[in-house]
Amino acid sequence: MGRHIHRRAIAAAGAGLVALAPAAHAATAATAASTATVAATAETIDRKPAGTNDADDPAFWVHPSDPSKSLVIGTVKEAGVDVYRTDGSLVQAVPIPSGSRYNNIEVLYGINLGGTTRDLAVLSDRGTDRLHIFAINGASALAPLSEVTASSAPLVFGGSKKVNSKTTYGLAGWRNRATGKGEVFVSQENTTNLAKLVLTDAGGGKVSYQKVASMSLPDRFTLPNGSTWKPCFNPKNPDWVAHAEGMVVDPDTGTLWADQEIVGLWKMTTDLTNPVLVHKLTRFGQKYTVVSGKCKIDASSPSYGESYLPGDLEGIGLYRAGTSPNGYLVISNQQKSIFTVFSRDGSSYLGTLAIGGGALDAVNATDGLDVINVDMGPKYPQGMLVTQDGKNAPEGGTNFKFTPWPSVAKAMGLVVDTAGTPRS
Repeated sequence: MGRHIHRRAIAAAGAGLVALAPAAHAATAATAASTATVAATAETIDRKPAGTNDADDPAFWVHPSDPSKSLVIGTVKEAGVDVYRTDGSLVQAVPIPSGSRYNNIEVLYGINLGGTTRDLAVLSDRGTDRLHIFAINGASALAPLSEVTASSAPLVFGGSKKVNSKTTYGLAGWRNRATGKGEVFVSQENTTNLAKLVLTDAGGGKVSYQKVASMSLPDRFTLPNGSTWKPCFNPKNPDWVAHAEGMVVDPDTGTLWADQEIVGLWKMTTDLTNPVLVHKLTRFGQKYTVVSGKCKIDASSPSYGESYLPGDLEGIGLYRAGTSPNGYLVISNQQKSIFTVFSRDGSSYLGTLAIGGGALDAVNATDGLDVINVDMGPKYPQGMLVTQDGKNAPEGGTNFKFTPWPSVAKAMGLVVDTAGTPRS
């Protein structure tokens, strides 16, 4: 089965030159609207001054019966992984093994392996090219995470030996409703490669994984004028190409969304087939030069992208809006310190958001984010948006900021819908 999927994915996407997506996928808004601004109401500790490393990517764990006991779990790169209550207080700091560097995280609910059903937090490890898997015990007030990764867990991309600077990077996951299996989707740093992994029972309560499909996004594109355009990614390393990082699965449609950082937003199936470039950055197709080893865009050259997508794309989250097909995709633009909101199916641009200063400092240079519609306790009974703050003040490091979803919805004219559960 895995081999068959691999062939289909490669045939659908191609390994290099492809044409642009049809215009039917363009956003309905022709120009960028004004930016709505809201304020965060809670934040986590700043980890960088402690001599560890940056906050990176958050994920929610929703308690099955008591929202006040729900958690936000965040990667902090070489510092490991932190677990917070939704008031921002630190519950647990899980240290990291030597040589590891945690990047992105996803929570998968109700995964049955070896006759035991557990909620699992799955992390990508850029340092070792492996996944790390933690069981979540919500009954534990002090140590809800415990690692269950099998020692025999394989490299994701490196075969028998990891390739430095081309290891596991972005990550998304879900419990496939049709099969009940935990599926994880990962990108490879500095390449356009994606892989689909299935979690497996390794015995003794340990968890491993098996690669069942792979594909490559394009690294160059045919423009409407017939020319070929390749994004300028890192001139100092010419074999590096624009990778994807932010990814999320829509469990109601079986859709995988992926941000290719300086290209745009891709939509595909969870079999890694039928990829479509739904939205393109403003810089898409523009000419550039290399100055002192850096890419300099010629802003006067023609753009084949969208005016409301300047900069780059990083984290992505799905607001499910209850059990209906309505909802939103929220994407961080790290370079511009803004968030772009699209309709759940990606067809419509709905506006731009900033998280400004108030009782807390503004959110800037966001990497990872997550958003949820359900009750997350007394401070966030109607859902919340969690964003990494890449320039936390006054400490000068990084942390996570918490913003009530109703604030976002009011500022942008969006809905608040708390129906449904991420456990379904």
